[in-house]
Amino acid sequence: MATKVLLWQTVDKLGKRGDQVTVSDGYARNYLYPRKLATPATEGAAREFKAAARKAEKHESDIKRQYSDLAAQIGNTHVTVEMLANNEGVLFGSVTPSTIADALKRAGLEVNGKFILIDFAIKRLGDYTVTVRFHPEVQAKLKVTGAASKAEAEVAATDEENPFTKGISVDEAERFDPKLRGKRPKKMKEGKEKEGKKEGAAAEGAAPAAAEGAAAPAEAKPEAKAEKPAKAEKKKKE
Repeated sequence: MATKVLLWQTVDKLGKRGDQVTVSDGYARNYLYPRKLATPATEGAAREFKAAARKAEKHESDIKRQYSDLAAQIGNTHVTVEMLANNEGVLFGSVTPSTIADALKRAGLEVNGKFILIDFAIKRLGDYTVTVRFHPEVQAKLKVTGAASKAEAEVAATDEENPFTKGISVDEAERFDPKLRGKRPKKMKEGKEKEGKKEGAAAEGAAPAAAEGAAAPAEAKPEAKAEKPAKAEKKKKE
């Protein structure tokens, strides 16, 4: 049995949003209605659809008006995102929409990360272009440069051979190459010094206990020396 329905969404090979089409009763009941793609084509549904269409049209118009100027500004903006990276330019982590949104905020542009589309993973330093899409008809291309963080650049400048800028384990590097000792970055050095102080304090606490334990044998020695004269006197009497 056939039934006439009003499409609330465009359905491939069936019709566009707002069209009234005839489909089988089972197809409408089991597929279109549960997914809210269509409703029975009644007069009430037609009025409701027109009201919803006017509301949606106004909403889209407001979005276009609200974001058109912002999209134009973004199209003329170039932001830099500072990230930690090794000497080969590989990032420790990836650039995300949230990261770019923060960079835009520093440039004076407030953009929600949900509007920023990154079609590929940014894993290396360099120049990239991402899309900021507010609406199918309101979008802009944003130029983004991934740069090494200033703090890391300063460390690399002072010691280009410093293995700690290459992502090598600190403890592993120092263990297998004594020459690397002392090249530990400042923050790591401070942490190592604190550990050394804790170990030193523990050693100082153990020293008095060891000294007390060693005192007992020292006192026993004079008694051993005193026994020798007694043995000598016994031999003379015999």
